[in-house]
This record gives sequence, C-alpha cells and structure tokens, in this order.
Amino acid sequence: MKLLHKDIEKDNAGQVTLVPEEAEDMWHTYNLLQVGDSLRASTIRKVQTESPTGSVGSSRVRTTLTLCVETIDFDTQACQLRVKGTNIEENQYRYRNTGHLAFY
Repeated sequence: MKLLHKDIEKDNAGQVTLVPEEAEDMWHTYNLLQVGDSLRASTIRKVQTESPTGSVGSSRVRTTLTLCVETIDFDTQACQLRVKGTNIEENQYRYRNTGHLAFY
C-alpha cells in the first residue's frame, strides 16, 4: 500500500491518503477504519437522465463521495471491503445525508 499523505495530531486524530496496490491492502484498510470515520473514495453511480422529449435514460458515472462510516465488512474470499455510510459532502450526483454502500 502506498501512503501518499499523513497528517496525524497528538491525540491520534487526523487524516491519511492511501492507495492500495494489492488485494491484501484491503485487509489493512479494514483494520484501520472505524465507525464514525470519514472515507473519501471514487465510486460508480447509476444516474438517470430525462431528455426534453420525456424519454428516460441511464448511464454509469464515476464520482467521488465522502462517507461517514456506519458499518465495515470484509470479504476474505474476494479480499473486498464493503463500507456503508452516509454521504457528508454533496455533489452533482448525490445529495448530502443520503446513504451509500460502497465496495472496494
């Protein structure tokens, strides 16, 4: 795992920026995260659009969300991290205080 940025206070509060390089890095991330932490990560959202004629279409859009972590699960078979949380920063694809379930 690559550590890009670290800013830790004396009371152990702070932030880190990590980039996983292999599947096992998700296990280490699972052990670092706690309920109540903020997690910013890239995710894919399905966005529905309506044209002026009234037809509805959908597309998948990559966006960055910041979640307040509510639950954390780790799938040991797939080395996949599942984080459920509430979006705490609004963007054009997701409103604030809405739930989201992310897989990493």
